[in-house]
Amino acid sequence: FSLSLASFHQKTNKMNFMWYLGRSVRDCGLALDRLGCRLQGNQVFTASLTRHRAVQHLNNPDQLPTLGTKVFIAENAGVVGDVTIGSSSSVLYGAVVRGDVNSISIGSNTTIGENAVVHVSGSNQKGGNPSPTKIGNGCEVGSGAVVHGATMRDNSRVEAGAVVFDTAVIQENAVVGAGSMVPMGTIIPSGELWKGTPARFFKKLSPEEIDANKKHVEGLRSYASEHASARNTKDNYTEDDSDRFDTPRPAGYNY
Repeated sequence: FSLSLASFHQKTNKMNFMWYLGRSVRDCGLALDRLGCRLQGNQVFTASLTRHRAVQHLNNPDQLPTLGTKVFIAENAGVVGDVTIGSSSSVLYGAVVRGDVNSISIGSNTTIGENAVVHVSGSNQKGGNPSPTKIGNGCEVGSGAVVHGATMRDNSRVEAGAVVFDTAVIQENAVVGAGSMVPMGTIIPSGELWKGTPARFFKKLSPEEIDANKKHVEGLRSYASEHASARNTKDNYTEDDSDRFDTPRPAGYNY
């Protein structure tokens, strides 16, 4: 057993070394490309492109994001560490899903809205116990909302700007109203709408309202699919810029 464990660590260290070596080679290639553009005169490299990585692992090989099929991660979103996202879910523009000191699991057909934050509680945080974040299927974390070390059951919603703290549980088909604050350890029963700071019971949702919430989340999923399709269309990123270059190109230069 000890021999197999040592072999595993040796293999992991080799994989990490090769990953960082590959990144260093790519950085060198980028620097050489910029130098070559400057040497060519007017073809100077002037575009300032972000090197942001939407999906990023941590140094621990166990803290690696796992994505299902047809998952949409916006270019400027961040999915970091021990995060599992189910099929057809989306993390929209500016959102952060950070599983660094604990794990995050997100089910299928769930939407994390623009500028939302999904985080966890670790054992080294003051005043709290370790608490992962668990978000079920068909859920919505609204724009600018924060879900921290909490649990959202299937088809639940946290509306825009709301904050849900550690160990809180939002049961199936429940909704947290926009701008509300759910204190640590609160349990919101199934099919209820809670509002306020701190959040309190507001009303019982009707079957029609629950159905409308489900359709709302389905609509968000279809919008994300359109964005993913547009990003994968090459024509959207193709531009003829040959007229920008005044410097004569060498014979046979066709790029």
